[in-house]
Amino acid sequence: MKNVKSLGANEILELVFIYLTDVSSLRAHDEIISVLANMGKALTSSDRCTVWVVSDDKKTIWTKVAHGIEHLEIPIYSGIVGSSIKNKKKIIIDNVYEDDRFNPEIDKQTGYATKSMLVIPMFGHDEEIIGAFQVMNNQSNKGNFDNRDMQRLMLASTYAAETLIAMKLSQEVEETQREVVFTMGAVAESRSKETGNHVRRVAEYSKILALAYGLSAEEAELLKQASPMHDIGKVAIPDSILNKPGRFNAQERRVMDTHAELGYSMIKNSQRPLLKAAAIVAYEHHEKWDGSGYPNKKSGEDIHIYGRITAIADVYDALGSDRVYKKAWTPERILELFKEQRAKHFDPKLTDLFFENLDKIYEVRDEFKDEYKEVELEEDTSESISILGAYGTKAKGFGTSSFALDKINVIDAGNLLEALDEECSFIENIWITHSHLDHIADIAYILDNYFSLRTKTLNIIGLPETIETIRKHYLNNLIWPDFSKIALDNSSEMALKYTIIEIGKEYPLDDTSSIKAFPTDHTVDSCGYIYKKNSTAVIITADTYSLSSLIAEVEDDKSINSMVIECSFPSEMESLAIVSKHLTPKILFEKLKKLKRDDIDLYINHIKPMFLFKIIAEIEEYKGKWEPIILKDGDFIKF
Repeated sequence: MKNVKSLGANEILELVFIYLTDVSSLRAHDEIISVLANMGKALTSSDRCTVWVVSDDKKTIWTKVAHGIEHLEIPIYSGIVGSSIKNKKKIIIDNVYEDDRFNPEIDKQTGYATKSMLVIPMFGHDEEIIGAFQVMNNQSNKGNFDNRDMQRLMLASTYAAETLIAMKLSQEVEETQREVVFTMGAVAESRSKETGNHVRRVAEYSKILALAYGLSAEEAELLKQASPMHDIGKVAIPDSILNKPGRFNAQERRVMDTHAELGYSMIKNSQRPLLKAAAIVAYEHHEKWDGSGYPNKKSGEDIHIYGRITAIADVYDALGSDRVYKKAWTPERILELFKEQRAKHFDPKLTDLFFENLDKIYEVRDEFKDEYKEVELEEDTSESISILGAYGTKAKGFGTSSFALDKINVIDAGNLLEALDEECSFIENIWITHSHLDHIADIAYILDNYFSLRTKTLNIIGLPETIETIRKHYLNNLIWPDFSKIALDNSSEMALKYTIIEIGKEYPLDDTSSIKAFPTDHTVDSCGYIYKKNSTAVIITADTYSLSSLIAEVEDDKSINSMVIECSFPSEMESLAIVSKHLTPKILFEKLKKLKRDDIDLYINHIKPMFLFKIIAEIEEYKGKWEPIILKDGDFIKF
């Protein structure tokens, strides 16, 4: 077998599944604990593993089967294991004979020589300690346990804890297997900082829809137990993507979408009915009725009924729950989307059954509400804006200029649709810097895609020349419909309107924020913006060659503590940069020498993706006193 330290996430999960499949076929208490001990041993490359169980009276801990030990029972808080249980702490020790807590009598009794040790307490419901996992004598070249061993034993202890709880409640194989599968689904959700109640709600919703669709009680129960595994593939997705506090760029989205295939590949070879059903759910719950889903673009009834049911259950609960990248939608908005997506995303018959059974759906939602503990966090007094698009042209994985100031205000519209998805329907004001396509492209698409969800007129705000160009050459009924003459479905107002701004005039956005345009130097009439929130501000140039107006604003307004400046081309293309009114690293930092302030953060955007690494290298070469930050899609600017 490959050294466990070299195993990847998929291989680790496959190893876990091997042992858990063995567990699911067993009824005897001793045999189950023995398999769990073998799993802990294999995951940590240890010589021995003992699974300790807290007695019912909570006075002792015992194991009926451990490597080298037939039966042992000791006082609950004795030795290193007892210390781990008492303090609810994980323990790693390189040499146990140098630790006062170690009880050498067990070694004397068994003739075994213990050296290194790793102990992890096992938690039941309500954070109650139900036992501990103990591994001894790491067999790797290093000879000691490390944090990676700890993480893998934690994985084993999570499953073992649920297995022991289920075993205590019932000796039935199916019950043990169901508990393990549910736990694995919860583990996938917990990695993405979502609550275990999500998988419980999805399970209950799935059973309701399965019964309404006409599946037998047995098959509906099977789907209920399998559906918690729908996102098991997420355990192999990097944390940097899984927990990103914003929308994915194209590359991140491609990685995230692999979780359906990853989950399927982890469990597809099992012959257990429950895991076979879970494999189907994992593989097909992101397919869509109209064929636009993934991973295989199946459509209609070619999608397994398990996938079609879980898709509705999962989407409904996800939209109604807070996630790391979004706030929960209102119930009214969710139902509107389901009506809109009938026979598109969702099976039309199942969608109708969903609406017919809303009372049961709501009962489950209320019974398994998420409960949050109040956590006292250090106050963050900085303001921020979100970078929806950071680059100077559209390419695979790169979005063009867009900044989200808040939920309803954005600067430029180069990459709204991919970055915000349905959240585009909330946008009310787009503050345009100039009329070039990479700054206005998604105006058309957000109106087109989310027309039926919008309730307020979209306001395009810009210089007179910019507004005239958009009206005459873009949204003109030739290139795209003139939405300023089309009424909204949900209102008598038109879908689009235009507002001309004045240079230097401050426009309030709410009680604490405002925006002001200043002139910039480009091949068409253009402006940048100063966005002020409370007592601080950020200045954004968009496309420009001269920085004189920016420098004047920064010198005059001490509330500005951050500036975003474009840098489109490498220095070898200086002549093109000059004629197209853009900056190179060399030109940028030469012009910044005129800025007297040195208390301001510099962010750089609008780099052409083709020259990304060359420009980054040149920025490093020419930056001088500056410590610039290169923006990318999904970043935040704190100011």
